[in-house]
Amino acid sequence: MVDLETVLSDLKAKEGIIPNPFDDVTYGNFWFEKHHQENVDSIHQPAFQQIEYQLNLLIKDKFRQTKTILLTGDAGCGKSHLLGRLKDKLNSSAYFVYIQPIEDYRYFWRHTLQYTVTSLMQIPEGEKQSQLQLWLKSLPVLNSSDWVERLLGEKRAFIRHLKNSYPAGIVEAKKFFTALYQLTTDNYDLACEWLAGEDLDEEDLQLLGLNKSIDNERLARGILSNFGRITDATKPIIICFDQIERAFSNVFNANTIFHNERLVNFLVLISITQENWQTYKRTMVQSDLARINKNIFLDDITIEEAEKLWINRLKPLHLQCHPQANSAIYPLEKKILADNALGERINLRNALNLGGKFFAEYIDKINKIPLPTPNKKRPDFLNKWEQVFAENQQETQKLSIILDYSDEEFLEMFRYVLECLGVENINFQFLSGKNLSKGFTFTCPKTGMKKGFIINNTRSGNSFTAFMKQCEEVINKNRCQQLILIRNVDTPKTGKGAEIYQTLFQPVSKKCIHHKLNLEDLHYLFTYKKLYKYSISGDLNVNFKPILRQELLSDMLRYKILNNCSILNSLGLVKHSPEINIFEKKLINLLQHKNATSFPEIHDNIKEDIDFCDCFIPPYFFRNIILSLYKNKSIINIVNPKDTYTQWNISLLN
Repeated sequence: MVDLETVLSDLKAKEGIIPNPFDDVTYGNFWFEKHHQENVDSIHQPAFQQIEYQLNLLIKDKFRQTKTILLTGDAGCGKSHLLGRLKDKLNSSAYFVYIQPIEDYRYFWRHTLQYTVTSLMQIPEGEKQSQLQLWLKSLPVLNSSDWVERLLGEKRAFIRHLKNSYPAGIVEAKKFFTALYQLTTDNYDLACEWLAGEDLDEEDLQLLGLNKSIDNERLARGILSNFGRITDATKPIIICFDQIERAFSNVFNANTIFHNERLVNFLVLISITQENWQTYKRTMVQSDLARINKNIFLDDITIEEAEKLWINRLKPLHLQCHPQANSAIYPLEKKILADNALGERINLRNALNLGGKFFAEYIDKINKIPLPTPNKKRPDFLNKWEQVFAENQQETQKLSIILDYSDEEFLEMFRYVLECLGVENINFQFLSGKNLSKGFTFTCPKTGMKKGFIINNTRSGNSFTAFMKQCEEVINKNRCQQLILIRNVDTPKTGKGAEIYQTLFQPVSKKCIHHKLNLEDLHYLFTYKKLYKYSISGDLNVNFKPILRQELLSDMLRYKILNNCSILNSLGLVKHSPEINIFEKKLINLLQHKNATSFPEIHDNIKEDIDFCDCFIPPYFFRNIILSLYKNKSIINIVNPKDTYTQWNISLLN
């Protein structure tokens, strides 16, 4: 006989923890964030059917006029989950795009274009080609005759044919059709980068047969609009704007433009919490409101549907039991749902949070193999941060991922972090022209110094030169006391831009400083961005309780989460916590009572120590201290220093 308690005890013995099957309750980008499939089709089925109906109306419409659906509901009602389900079920009938919009209106169209193309580059389940390739092949002018095969091998004929087929309304027609042609060649990836607005270098542009990148809002808006001008006979493109709270005006302005410009074959889904919608819609002009074709409110789910969610989450554990438990939701009870519901319905996330809370209590009761427990309980928020941070470590293992994000996205991440640290006087009126959205100034709280903060990862030599000229102007006109450049891409070695860069940033100087982000910096930035966005939309949960923005900011400061971020240390905004010398003494003291110890074990011991259980000690910070004691101070020994640091075995030197 193998009951549930035995299954859980075995899991704890093997893995050191008992995983809570209700931990995963947040949904995001359906192309990249893989989440638990709930598989309860009755949940929000009326909303699903209404959206499917609107999609069918669009397909049957002679003119294929763009339609817009507003999706509202309480925080945690399942809006993002529904978007993912729509993609899973309807991807054979439409192409799906996911956009979490950027707040900066000066970069909104380029950001939207980038995320549109990135989504279209994804390969639907069951297909061998990307959505973009399938879309291109489905254009009527390219799929109707034998000569198309010959046409695809002849660039000029391909472009001429498309220009003749779409004689009016295409923005930068020659450039756009050239990029579409390159999608059919070995230059597919490069063509995608151009369409997504990457600032390509001159060599790559020449390879594509293009003379410039998409470097401004007008052109980005035009290229995006082109997709809505030549898709009248293909499958529709469903554009999902999710978590729009910080970009409300931008999104509805874009939606109105889609309608006013008579773009076709777009089905726009805009997701926002009901509370924020009621607040923001008072500020909207009537023309924006009139462009919403359908307003769908997601109600709470029934108690029976919530019970089915519990059954799905617990099923993998129950399958390991012999015989099966009498109840499919054991050790939970349906009464828990009834006691916490408003009438016959309950919020979807609340239902999952209740399951997680009561399952955690059950785990505490049946612990048969106790693990060492600290004298002081580690805060729940720290556990949440470490969980998401570890997820980002798994997802982000190469610095090259920097090229998947725009300079403006990184600037937004840094701005969120600076605001969390209480930095004031953040001013975006710093640079000008095409570089307007690539920097800001702020006042350092510790020194009162006015610092300029700029990000530039362009591969284009011309763009780099223009950017360096702006840096030179900033310094000459004393617009800041210190200029900080974040750039990971190699700088050009020759040319005017390289000359200015060497003059400003090459000498050791406190006036102009060039920083490169490391992987750990990215883990910090991505983790905080994710939690911040979730807190704004009401989707952040800690220990199965909702956490809003203000509480997030408070916890970040209380536990000094950001203090060991190397880039923030370099900028003088934080200091290491705990102090390195105190940490070294504690580590040495712990090793005195052990033989060779593995890195994960000693790291866990440090985190559980009463002096450190209230702070975040990332693995790389711990790694650096061990390396210092090993190489510089010859105090400890790493038995296998050539292995990955997580596999090290560590001991004190005799």
